[in-house]
Amino acid sequence: MSHRSPAVSAVPAALFAVAALCAVPFDTVLAGVLIGVSGCAILLPAFEALSGLRFPFRLHAQIAIFVAAALLLGEWSGIYEAVPAWDLALHLVSAAVLSVAGLGLALTLTGGTWPARRLWVAGVLAFGFSQMVGALWEVLEFGLDIGFGLNTQRSGLPDTMTDVIANALGGVWGAVAGTLALAGRVAVVPAGLMLDTMAANPVLWPRWRGPSGAQGEVRRPLAGEDGAFEGGR
Repeated sequence: MSHRSPAVSAVPAALFAVAALCAVPFDTVLAGVLIGVSGCAILLPAFEALSGLRFPFRLHAQIAIFVAAALLLGEWSGIYEAVPAWDLALHLVSAAVLSVAGLGLALTLTGGTWPARRLWVAGVLAFGFSQMVGALWEVLEFGLDIGFGLNTQRSGLPDTMTDVIANALGGVWGAVAGTLALAGRVAVVPAGLMLDTMAANPVLWPRWRGPSGAQGEVRRPLAGEDGAFEGGR
């Protein structure tokens, strides 16, 4: 599998982020927060260069697409008001992606291997990670509304609760998709992002040998010489 350089993979993210900066009005605090999110699409390559980690090209591209969906289509063109389900769809997708990200983080503890009989435990942790981030986002919206007089929650409690439900459904989607992909049964979106990222970063997943729990020799020596990290200890 080939992995493009951060400079090349940043192109679509940068284009969408610059477009978002030009399109979103600067007269609200919320716009500033959203612009910061779009800035992450540009800063991701810089993070790669500093950390030594590598993220797949389609992750960069999908971040750009999400930014465009939330900013250009959602805030600027008013789709949030015209299509109420638009916000729920974004919550659903983002929670699914966060769930597979949480599953990948859980597998850093074992260097990329997993116990065949307890993979569901990692899936539960992945679901919990996505719900934590989703809950913190709702807290942020509440804080913006209370502190700055905005209306990010729109209809108040109904908006918050429907967002939470969408986050829960997306979290289940991502957890199930991730565990099925790791078991080598079926590749369901967005599990491919997790598989690509694990394959591209042996520094975090040195024992990763692909789906179905295949184990092999460490792909790159781990930090330290005492082997304390081996086997997930």
